[in-house]
Amino acid sequence: MNRKSNDQREKALIALVARYETATQKQRPLFLAEEEFEELLIHYFGQHDYDQTLEVADLAISQHAYTPDFYKWKALIHKINLEEDDALATLEQLNIYAPNDEEVMMLRLEVFVHFEHQEEARAALDQLYNVVSQDEKLSLLAFFDGLLCMQENRFRESFEALTEAIRLDPYQEPAYDELLNAPELDPFRQDIGRILQRQVDRDPFNDITWFYLGMWYDDGGNDLAALDAFASARSLNEARSSYDLEYADKLFDLEMYEPALRAYTAYFEAEDAEESYETSMRIGRSYQLLEDYVNAKRAYFRALEIDPEMYDIYQYIAECCVAQEKWGVAAYNYGRAVELPNHTADCWLGLALCSSATNAPLEAEQAFLKAVDLEEQFSDAYVSYALFLVEHGREREAVRMLEDVQQRYMDDALAYGTVAIFMICNRRKQALILLNEALSNYYDQREQLFNWHPELAEDPEVIALLQLHQE
Repeated sequence: MNRKSNDQREKALIALVARYETATQKQRPLFLAEEEFEELLIHYFGQHDYDQTLEVADLAISQHAYTPDFYKWKALIHKINLEEDDALATLEQLNIYAPNDEEVMMLRLEVFVHFEHQEEARAALDQLYNVVSQDEKLSLLAFFDGLLCMQENRFRESFEALTEAIRLDPYQEPAYDELLNAPELDPFRQDIGRILQRQVDRDPFNDITWFYLGMWYDDGGNDLAALDAFASARSLNEARSSYDLEYADKLFDLEMYEPALRAYTAYFEAEDAEESYETSMRIGRSYQLLEDYVNAKRAYFRALEIDPEMYDIYQYIAECCVAQEKWGVAAYNYGRAVELPNHTADCWLGLALCSSATNAPLEAEQAFLKAVDLEEQFSDAYVSYALFLVEHGREREAVRMLEDVQQRYMDDALAYGTVAIFMICNRRKQALILLNEALSNYYDQREQLFNWHPELAEDPEVIALLQLHQE
């Protein structure tokens, strides 16, 4: 019965919207009842189509000039659109038709606070405190008091007012949001955490408190505590898709890719889920690191549709192609990446390696040089370039380049990479001296040597040096 009733209401709304839009397009007069205008306002507002909402409000006022609710809608939309003069003018009209209406007084306070009319806002706030008695409404007044105190640079009073708003109504989400996100309240971060924890202890079934406690932990870098808090919020309210998204993002941050993908799937099952570049990239990266390159590329291509100007999409597509040994396609995508703003030296290195693999030595060498020019201490690029030079019979150039680089800086990647290159170039004595120094300074990173030259894992002198430094 309920489903049938809902279907009937939905069909009636669709017909009403169609009738309104047809009349508007053909500029025909249309007369509607107050209830029908209210349905249209709710519909367009829910779609965030504020211009259309405002047009409906104006038409409603023209036909029902003495109905305060339509002026409320109009003032609200002007506030959202940052149209200060129009919002205040609409409030003046409201004051004529409903001077003592509590909702009108609350809207007036909201508009005054929003546009920082502090004296008028304070007067409206004092007036409402004499009228309002319910905790939920008092909570809303405390919230606006907190915003007003913040505008007046009274940050301690702002913090106390927002805290009071949460005490009066633990489900008053704007107060939580302001406490956590207002930079003016950063000095109270520890106090905010204690307040949230106290709220959780008082009511462990409040999903909103758990969610913002998770955000607080996340801001403080406590990833595991944030994950647990998001999981609690998610279990208490499965209808909030934002909980699924934050939970999924935190799983991704913790490199828990399989459960992250399950959480992302749950998020996209919600009607209000929104695709974004960031989410598509995290999904793609999760699949990529799980070696599911087909689904990874599918997610990256979706990110490409959303924002085609981000170089890292092409970079990650190229990495997937490299893993599939599709060198030509990888080179193409690295080439697209380096054409876009803010690309990194990694993109040039990838292009160099793929160009080398596809027998394009000139393009490869140009890309190697671009990589080291873009990042002066890019050890992987220097060693890869040296290996490229050796493979093309230019051993002296490779050795001279690495020796020159070592005059400027040294790190573990460069040290072990140089050892590998010197071994390949039959400069064994020099390589072993450098290996001894590398093991003295970077013993924990010793596996890098075998990444460059796997055969050295069986070399007796290398093994002896490793054993000496292990002792």
